[in-house]
Amino acid sequence: MRWLIAGLIGAALLAGKAEARELDLSYAIYFGGFSVADFQSKIEYDSSDYRVTTEARSAGVLDYFFPIEVTSEGLGSLRDGRVEPKAYLSHGSFKGEPRRISLRNRNGAPPEIAMHPPRDPDKRDAVPEALQLGTLDPYAALVALALRSDGHPCEAELPVFNGRTRTDFRLRHAGSDRLQKSDYSAFSGTADLCEVEYETLAGGYKKPWFGKDKSNSRTRLWVTRLSADGPWIPVRLEAEGAFGMVVGHITGASERIDLAERILLKP
Repeated sequence: MRWLIAGLIGAALLAGKAEARELDLSYAIYFGGFSVADFQSKIEYDSSDYRVTTEARSAGVLDYFFPIEVTSEGLGSLRDGRVEPKAYLSHGSFKGEPRRISLRNRNGAPPEIAMHPPRDPDKRDAVPEALQLGTLDPYAALVALALRSDGHPCEAELPVFNGRTRTDFRLRHAGSDRLQKSDYSAFSGTADLCEVEYETLAGGYKKPWFGKDKSNSRTRLWVTRLSADGPWIPVRLEAEGAFGMVVGHITGASERIDLAERILLKP
């Protein structure tokens, strides 16, 4: 689910804008009330292309026991309201050991995959090529949500392949909430609530680290526009786990349109 959280941070894009735009977003992730990770995401886009980069690292107790650093990037084209992913790259370290994965050149065929360390067949099965076809990488999937012209971004079904796992996501619009600025979050205002369900079709761990997924577990995402003509921005995330709740808060946001910059949210 780490890539899911990082991917949700990159979901701030909107179609139909001819000018070049750039968003800088920052988030903090908490588990059981303790800080466990920080994210900084940069989204650059115009009417034909997008690029999303995210830097994430563990914090607090998690960083002491399981230090993690990840830099990820998604590139693609925007054509006639469709998202066409070109590449997805993620590299970093877990407990000091390097990890990387890349997906390239889909063009109607399964993506070219490179990963280190290689898949361990004792821990994961390979994802069949048939389940790789017609999928989106994590960043392309979230960009596709915001590019929807035929409905709310919280009403969607997304087939996602991140190089190791094929997962189907289903989102449902569940109303709106009034969120308050706090010591954790920089946002105050009304945000739309997305209920997120997911099903892993292939490539998941044969023996999950924390046991089987809870059948009644859920993920909730709050999104809003920080300006009248701006993109949808995720401002809060809640994801249930076997041992507690993971919560993500937006901690800052700025926007640059053709080099003119403005602050959208301040801590």
